[in-house]
Amino acid sequence: ALERARVHVVPNGLDFGPYAPPAHFEGPPTIGFVARLHRDKGLGTLIEAYLLLKQRPEHAALRLVAAGATLKGDWKHVATWRARLEAAGHARDVELHSNVAFELKLDVLRRSTVFSVPATYGESFGLYLLEAWAMGLPVVQPRHAAFPELLAATEGGLLCAPDDPAALAAALHELLVDRARARALGANGRRAVAERFGLERMARDVERVCRMAAPRAASAALT
Repeated sequence: ALERARVHVVPNGLDFGPYAPPAHFEGPPTIGFVARLHRDKGLGTLIEAYLLLKQRPEHAALRLVAAGATLKGDWKHVATWRARLEAAGHARDVELHSNVAFELKLDVLRRSTVFSVPATYGESFGLYLLEAWAMGLPVVQPRHAAFPELLAATEGGLLCAPDDPAALAAALHELLVDRARARALGANGRRAVAERFGLERMARDVERVCRMAAPRAASAALT
């Protein structure tokens, strides 16, 4: 086993510049999803949670907007989700955008009031969370994989039971009805990205690790 002292973690970094939250939010309350439109990213779980929320009168105006890469094997799932929304009578309230340009991804984030990518597998990080936090959005993520660690580090959202539409809907409901709390969590996330997950910080940490490794590599070459 590798000694713990020899392991140095450098978190992913984000170019903070393009992510500017709107000065004044306009439009209906919206759940945002920016990731590959793939079932492993949990979009099916999010859609089922959304449909549960739409059963409540206070969420009559709620929308869901998802954008991300869609590969050949994903289209059958996208078709299934569209059919599910059509059958539930909410196809017009949900946007599923495939293979979008960067500007459209930013537009989805600006239009969102809360963000969730309830991945079903052991996600090792989730750069999409940094993007949401950089835009000042609170997030709701499943309590597994890297998400508990990231949310503990940022205090930027809520956790819920994995693969559970009802639990996801309940957590989303909390932030949709308590806008002050949602804004505070979003502000926490944005501040954490600026302070801990920027590109400059990542570059400095990579340089530090490389400098630590260079003497060892030189010593090994001489032996």
